[in-house]
Amino acid sequence: MSAQGLPAHILALFTPRPPPQHLPPQVIKKPTKVNGCAEYVEFFSTDPAPDREPWESPLERKARRHREKLEAHKSGQKKTAESYDPHKDPNVSGDPFKTLFIGRISYDTTEKKIKREFEVFGSIKKVRMVYDQKGKPRGYAFLEYEHERDLKNAYKQGDGKKIDGRRVMVDVERGRTVEGWLPRRLGGGRGPGRQGKPSKKKKQKLAAASERLKEKEKEEKEEKKKEKEKDKDKDKDKEKARDKDKGKDKERDRDKDDDVKEKKAKEKDREKEKEKEKEKEKDKEKDKEKDKEKDRKRKEVERSRSRDRDRDREDKKKKSRRDD
Repeated sequence: MSAQGLPAHILALFTPRPPPQHLPPQVIKKPTKVNGCAEYVEFFSTDPAPDREPWESPLERKARRHREKLEAHKSGQKKTAESYDPHKDPNVSGDPFKTLFIGRISYDTTEKKIKREFEVFGSIKKVRMVYDQKGKPRGYAFLEYEHERDLKNAYKQGDGKKIDGRRVMVDVERGRTVEGWLPRRLGGGRGPGRQGKPSKKKKQKLAAASERLKEKEKEEKEEKKKEKEKDKDKDKDKEKARDKDKGKDKERDRDKDDDVKEKKAKEKDREKEKEKEKEKEKDKEKDKEKDKEKDRKRKEVERSRSRDRDRDREDKKKKSRRDD
């Protein structure tokens, strides 16, 4: 079948491809045998190495900037602390010995709410909530009472009071009453605040630590006494060596005195060892008593459980009889 009469774009599909291009054969070069770098050492340059350019990694740059900011902040803080004088503050007024500081206040509480909560302790003269430059509350306020006794009651009983879901911290005004006191923004502050009573475990740990300290102090005292006695004995030996030329009777008397003192020291040591042994025996007896109490309690618990089981069994038997 001939392709005559077909359109040109279809005839193009049947045209043969051009012949491949003739390329000369590739020359294979012999590879150079490399036995090491010793052959090329002569070609190395003998000039000294250039100085290393200083380079700072991103982490080092970040740490440097942080350090610079911290140093600038501390220097500015020192300057402001030197010029800090709460007596010249125009916002501060009233008697400092009748003024109460209230911190950790919720940002939703108002001056009226604070006055209502702390009016229980006495008549209030003035309430001042502290705000920042944008008009937002800073979370603390100053409250001035008319009488100093009311301030003392509020200081004792008002700490930890819950207002709007937050427990406030109460303290006296320290800026105008304590010399050299600085606020927290200048590196000062009151510190961690009031701390509650320690738990039973903490009390036991503190008691155990105090007992250990006492024992260590006793041991140190005993060691010091022994060292003093040894020093005394050495001094006596030196005196004996110096006074050898004197009468033999005096030397005998001194030797006797030394023997008596040594015997007394040994007797004291024996008495102390006996006392320690007695204390250890008492501790062992206490431990035995504690173990006995634990065994007794455990047995009582087991008896009560066995009674409950017997009752349950009897109840089941009764029910089965009723059902029959």
